[in-house]
Order: sequence, then structure tokens, then C-alpha cells
Amino acid sequence: MSLTTPSYQTTKRPADPLAQRGTIESVLRSLRTLLEDDEKEQQETFDYLKRALDQDRPSNRRLFPL
Repeated sequence: MSLTTPSYQTTKRPADPLAQRGTIESVLRSLRTLLEDDEKEQQETFDYLKRALDQDRPSNRRLFPL
């Protein structure tokens, strides 16, 4: 008894690689936008945390100077 695994093609190649160019560029733009938004969101979160930590300090010394 012989065990063989069937051969499956996992990816289909387009007839024209240039046909995917628009899709690839669109995906790249989306990824860049996500990265930029993530950086903005991180900066806003950090600014909020700095204000919150300095708000109720027991002394006049700020943890994060302006």
C-alpha cells in the first residue's frame, strides 16, 4: 500500500503580472496610512498619559517637564 499526497497548486499566477500593479499599490498605500495613523495615535496617547501622571503629583515637581 503506497501513501501519496495529491499535488495542489496553492497560488494562481495571473496571466499578466502588470495586472496586479494597481492592487499592490493600493495595498501599499493602505499599509502606509495605517502606520502613519498608528504613530499619531501613539503620540496622542503618550501626551495624555504625561498629563494624567503630572496632574495629581504630591509635590510641585513634574514627572514630565514641559
